Amino acid sequence: MNHWVPRLFLVTLIVFGLCVGCADGTDWSTRGPTAEEYSRDALTLGVVVYRDTCATCHGVDGSGGFGPHLRGKGHKFSYDEHRQIIERGRRSMPGFGASLSEQEIEAVLAHVRVGFFENFGS
Repeated sequence: MNHWVPRLFLVTLIVFGLCVGCADGTDWSTRGPTAEEYSRDALTLGVVVYRDTCATCHGVDGSGGFGPHLRGKGHKFSYDEHRQIIERGRRSMPGFGASLSEQEIEAVLAHVRVGFFENFGS
């Protein structure tokens, strides 16, 4: 009669486990761009690469969606760590090292690390 109760409990437990398992405990409360400087060309190309490659999951303006929001998070990883995430991926994010050129990787890094704070085609 009430055989759906254990199933509901199991589904709830699985969803909770996935939510806890996906969280990495990083404090994302601080906002702001890095102090790095990039050329206008790199930032402009970064907008295009980001929209074509990243926006589906992270939102056109970096506000999130399927993937986490990115606005103001440029400084949370070192440049090398951030580059490695883009090239190799992280958790459910695929790597783009094989599909993006060095110039495109540099450009999308520029956009995510400082470009969200400027008005380059946003």
